[in-house]
Amino acid sequence: MGVSAAAEDTIVGEAGAVRDAVHRAPTGMALWLALPLSWLLGVAGQLSEPVLRAPQFYRGTLWLALGLCVALLLWQRQRGATTWQRWLWCPVMVLLAWGSTGWRAQERATQVWPSSWDEVPVRVRVTGLPQPLSGGTWRFDARLLQAPTPPAGTRLPEHIRLYADAQAGMATVAAGQVWALSVRLHEPDGLSNPGGFDATRGVFEQGIRATGSVRHRVTPPLKVSEPRWWEVGLIDRFRQGVREAIQARVGEGRAAGVLVGLSVGDQSAIERADWDIFRRTGVAHAVSISGTHIAMMGWLVAFAVRRVWPRWQRGVHALPAPTAARVLAVAVSALYALVAGWGVPAQRTVLMMAVMAVLHAGGRRWPWPLVWVSAAACITVFDPWALWQPGFWLSFVAVAILMSSGREEGVLPNSEAPTWRARVQEAGREMMRTQWRVTLALAPLALVCFQEVSLVGVLANLVAIPVFTLGITPLALLGVLWSPLWDVGAGLVQLTSAVLAHMAAWPWAVWQAPALPGWAQAVAVGAGWLWVQPVPWRWRLWVLPCLLPVGCLPQGWQIVPPPPTGQFSVMAVDIGQGTAVLLRTARHSLLFDTGARLPSGVDMGERVLVPLLRTLGVRELDALMISHADSDHVGGARSVLAALPVHALHSTLDEAHEVRQWQRPRRRGAVPHTPCVAGQHWFWDGVRFEMLHPTLDDTERRDRLAPNALSCVLRVSTSGAEPRSVLLTGDIEAAQERALLARAPTPGVTLRSTVLIAPHHGSQTSSTQEFLEAVQPEQTLVQVGRRNRYGHPAPTVLARYQGLGLPVMATPACGAWLWRSDERPRTPSSNLHGADPPSLVLGQCWRTVSPRYWDLSEPAVITTAR
Repeated sequence: MGVSAAAEDTIVGEAGAVRDAVHRAPTGMALWLALPLSWLLGVAGQLSEPVLRAPQFYRGTLWLALGLCVALLLWQRQRGATTWQRWLWCPVMVLLAWGSTGWRAQERATQVWPSSWDEVPVRVRVTGLPQPLSGGTWRFDARLLQAPTPPAGTRLPEHIRLYADAQAGMATVAAGQVWALSVRLHEPDGLSNPGGFDATRGVFEQGIRATGSVRHRVTPPLKVSEPRWWEVGLIDRFRQGVREAIQARVGEGRAAGVLVGLSVGDQSAIERADWDIFRRTGVAHAVSISGTHIAMMGWLVAFAVRRVWPRWQRGVHALPAPTAARVLAVAVSALYALVAGWGVPAQRTVLMMAVMAVLHAGGRRWPWPLVWVSAAACITVFDPWALWQPGFWLSFVAVAILMSSGREEGVLPNSEAPTWRARVQEAGREMMRTQWRVTLALAPLALVCFQEVSLVGVLANLVAIPVFTLGITPLALLGVLWSPLWDVGAGLVQLTSAVLAHMAAWPWAVWQAPALPGWAQAVAVGAGWLWVQPVPWRWRLWVLPCLLPVGCLPQGWQIVPPPPTGQFSVMAVDIGQGTAVLLRTARHSLLFDTGARLPSGVDMGERVLVPLLRTLGVRELDALMISHADSDHVGGARSVLAALPVHALHSTLDEAHEVRQWQRPRRRGAVPHTPCVAGQHWFWDGVRFEMLHPTLDDTERRDRLAPNALSCVLRVSTSGAEPRSVLLTGDIEAAQERALLARAPTPGVTLRSTVLIAPHHGSQTSSTQEFLEAVQPEQTLVQVGRRNRYGHPAPTVLARYQGLGLPVMATPACGAWLWRSDERPRTPSSNLHGADPPSLVLGQCWRTVSPRYWDLSEPAVITTAR
């Protein structure tokens, strides 16, 4: 039997085989298709809720849906059912999905770690695949086995996430181990900004309801027991062993991370620089365990079984070779998917393969939409929050494209038995046809999910897919049996990465677009799907107007549109412990500071600012201002400089600083730099930008001053009868505040501002009484990290603001804070659900604009020291 015949037993081959089955579907097939769609609709409805309803409401809805199911079954069994009566199952399915998802969400949301607990002893069992971080730190998930008795009415979390540094003495952490630890935990939290990864949803989906650190100064960690080989965590221990073996054989280099990702699905092993290359070239799917890899494993097993099984007479009598091939292909693919981490693409592929195998065994065939939608519904039965993952939609849409567009079989003339050369040529043509279909159809969806799409994706995938699918991935897997194969795989990874890095460096490699409104997203994704359907080209041309919104929407359609001429907007980014403020006029953008760089090596420029700017449609920065050299202000600068063009740099950084030395690509040299000096000013679109600090004398004696004393202080203001302004102060302290007052003969005019970004994150060394009286802000915003170790903002400073009647808001409660200079004050509200948080009289909080129930359940307005 040829390769194409064996491949039809896998999901890849089924796409072409079932294409025409829709036309032969029975009349009731539409109902069967509507049922899983109804389930998905119910799940999506619950996930869209801003806040969770009362637990009894979800339980009541679930019992009502189950009761209706029983009633419909009895009614249709006794009296039969007409067509319209069968359609009553659809609203029942919506209720069932909505109620069950809400009930599960409430079950997780009610698991709370008491905020009054500081450092408590617990006993835990390690679950999942522990992650080694830089500096000997471990991150691992665990099941809580024993803990102190919680306060009355409190239900402790079942699963927690812990971080143990090198001093904790936990040299090796493996799944199944039981540890006695002293821990400090808190409710999971995350940042809330337009665009970017929703970290709180991720931990909520995994059932992680408390995160924290292992404390070791008083009570060292104690390993209670090691798991036996058959106990829980067997697969994860195997994955960890393979990961350690690859890293020991290949080393800690970049190639080792790719081999680990392809063999055991540990994507965190791949370095971020490599991820950037794979993302820009559109080959990220090839270096992660995707449906292609699972299907390839199933095809190899089916191919081998079809040739070996007929030689075993007893086996043939018990089970025909085709059936044995299908069963073993599904079983081995499922095992590979488990070893690879059981991600959404792997789940989808295994489910579809299993459905096809069952249908073949029963002599049936379903239309591809029914198989496709049923697999999606099955995944959300076990993990409803997967519906909100970009990977879920990219995976399923790619399969839908392949299945709906069919397979154009090549014709091999004058040959009943094609030669291997002809087969290779036909396989190459088929791969190119498949690649351009998937690339073109997924481009609008990639723009919707990530606001960017690779323009070199088709070319890069022609290189990457054969190399990774037929070379690197098999070598990574077979290396488990014979480790020298990993050396060969590492060489291929290095060679391929070099080629892809060259493509990623092309200036036109990526196309970016701002976040689109909902209707434009739907139109663009639908147009991408229609473009690759097997219809005449003249009909495909009608799809082009539907793609115009991707690149031609006016700025008013952006999620946060720029202000009109003469006005400016401010976005104080939720950046954790640090500062990052985006200022925009009608045609210009300035970013003030870039947040911190974390000990793990990740910086807030890469994690938060670049996705935020991409979402807002900011494709270049007219100016980047770094207030001073502290890490929580300059940590993300290099990622921002590397991600988009920056035309000017303002700072007080030394000439030898890495940000000053950073070179723009294509030999354009360093970004033009201007030192911050008081008295500098310029106008953008009728808006005045004025530098107030430091003075020229301060910069000349910089060696004798602390970095905070050199912070750039920027005031942005409008003109007219009612001028509005914002004052950005960096980390200036009391001495610099007094110097600003001394240099201002009329401080009420020079310093008074509508909005104040609190100096030094609300530290007790700043925000003096005299300074606040001079500024008299209508709204103050404090950019801090929740539960930060510095105790910012200081209680004495907050009392000072309160004594002067000045409203204060902190980013942990607000998320990103947005304000436009033509807005007017309003009365503050104390309702946190569906209204503005208290102490907010200007602007909007992103947590209020885009609320999600899995986000912080009780956002504190002000964060104080514990």
